[in-house]
Amino acid sequence: MTKPSQSFGPALKKIRENKGYTQEIVARNAMNRSTYTRFESEDITTNITKYFQILTNLDMSHKEFFYIHNSYQLSKKEAILFQFNSITTNSDVKLLKKLKAEAECYLANYDDPIIKDIVEVYNASLTLAETNDLKKACKHAEKVWFRLEKMDKWYLTELRLLNNILFFFPAETSLFISKRALVDLNYYRHFEEASKLQMAFSMNLIFLLMEDQDFKQAFIQIEELIIKSKKESKYIMLAVLYVRKGIILEKTCTDKEGDHFIQKGLKLLEAIEEWDIKKELEQELDYYIKNKK
Repeated sequence: MTKPSQSFGPALKKIRENKGYTQEIVARNAMNRSTYTRFESEDITTNITKYFQILTNLDMSHKEFFYIHNSYQLSKKEAILFQFNSITTNSDVKLLKKLKAEAECYLANYDDPIIKDIVEVYNASLTLAETNDLKKACKHAEKVWFRLEKMDKWYLTELRLLNNILFFFPAETSLFISKRALVDLNYYRHFEEASKLQMAFSMNLIFLLMEDQDFKQAFIQIEELIIKSKKESKYIMLAVLYVRKGIILEKTCTDKEGDHFIQKGLKLLEAIEEWDIKKELEQELDYYIKNKK
């Protein structure tokens, strides 16, 4: 076999020795020990199937190995994806412009559909922040949706993109995306990242169902997500869920249990000093209850 431009053998050898694994253990189900010795010495390369088996035997993912092999640094694309996955919806305009410029710089050298989509997500967020015009912002989000709606199944990268453009669309479209995303996320129930995305989409779905006046389905989603939020110690999410549960009870029941959950949620936010979120929820209360009595 021809040697690749980047040889992984020596890096794998260093990891193996540091873990105290023998060559027999690492080569198991991939190749015999003598062949593996030649691989570590850069005398030969191997195919992708054997490479992944070697990583499995080393108890290491491809993503972690490449991070180590790259001197514990992210590649340019990985850095862009990491920043994109880390930003919050209320990121400031200056930061969004900086991240957009970095993504565009990458696209100057590489044709990459995902990075193109990320740029459009940044464009949508910046347009909304600078003009407060949802229709103009939606035009950028639609470019992402145009590609993703054709897919039979969405994967984690695509699901992250969708989670960031959901509220640029009309409620009907956002509701469709949320429901379908939750179905596809069920295939990833063993992935920690998928669990976080599932909770985010579930929270979005609750909001959209409440907007659609489907309080029965929203309540079912809330009850399920309260259990998960407690298990994951997601106190901000739990507080929001309590308030929204209270809103639904106030709207659909004659008893006073609704106010109990509303106050429970607001007091939880006070305890963890999340004043901005408390203010937003108080506005939500005005929208659903006080102004409609």
